[in-house]
Amino acid sequence: MSAQAQMKKMLEQLMGPQDDEDTVRHFTDKDVCWPFLVDICINDLFINTREDIGPCDKIHSETMRNDFEKASLEKDFGIEQEVLGFIKDFINKNDKKVAANKKRLEAEETPELESKAKEIHDLGVQIGEKLAKAESLGSEGDVDGSLAMTAEVEQLKKKKKEAEEAYHALRPQSTLRTSTQRLRPCEICGAFLGMHDKDTVLADHFGGKLHLGFVAIREKVVQLEKRIEDKKRIRQERRFRKDSGRGNYKEERQQQHRRRSRSRSRDRRRRSRSRSREPRRRSRSREREKDHKRRSRERR
Repeated sequence: MSAQAQMKKMLEQLMGPQDDEDTVRHFTDKDVCWPFLVDICINDLFINTREDIGPCDKIHSETMRNDFEKASLEKDFGIEQEVLGFIKDFINKNDKKVAANKKRLEAEETPELESKAKEIHDLGVQIGEKLAKAESLGSEGDVDGSLAMTAEVEQLKKKKKEAEEAYHALRPQSTLRTSTQRLRPCEICGAFLGMHDKDTVLADHFGGKLHLGFVAIREKVVQLEKRIEDKKRIRQERRFRKDSGRGNYKEERQQQHRRRSRSRSRDRRRRSRSRSREPRRRSRSREREKDHKRRSRERR
């Protein structure tokens, strides 16, 4: 990648993609890095490692990532599901290599030796992880935490030494003289670890970019699965509240209509009663008038 291209990519990350033709860009465009939208671009994660696949040639835009995060709470664009599938495929390929290498190594050992070799390997893994953690705590200023982790490492070293002695006791003397360093693949990243690797080598491995990169993408799988379900629930809740609001408005309109209908019905009944009373009043008036005329004639 040229210096100009690198500068353009940095500007796009800060300000969003800049097009020469003022084209409106969207995070669903195919030249946008979808893994970057969920904060896990594998191209950037494994630079200068065995899994390095070169620089990412797609757009990395913080603006688009923020836009996607907001919009995905309203609509499912399928981006997170696609990224999740891609990451799982990447991990599965690595896991198949690990399984094949483990099977080949297990075939070279008796079950008893293989069990003891696995114990040594697992202790070495714990030592390496805790050494890397102790170094991290020390760099963060947590001296007590770093010392406590170092003390745990010393205990694990003793167990590892005892396991190595038991392993050598089980192996024939002829193989001990001719055999080379026994290797086992790391369960996380697939890199080979020597059964008798020094602590510093183990610490470098577990604090290295390759191992930490695979740790990150394995954690991202769990995060994405939860994130997809959480956003699905949020979208359903928002739709429910929106539909409920519409239902309340409709019900209120119906109630208003019923009130108006009842009011009109009452008015009609009043007018009807008023009209029915009027003939009776006129009839009574005529009868009173006749009665008055009759009495007047009688007086004469």
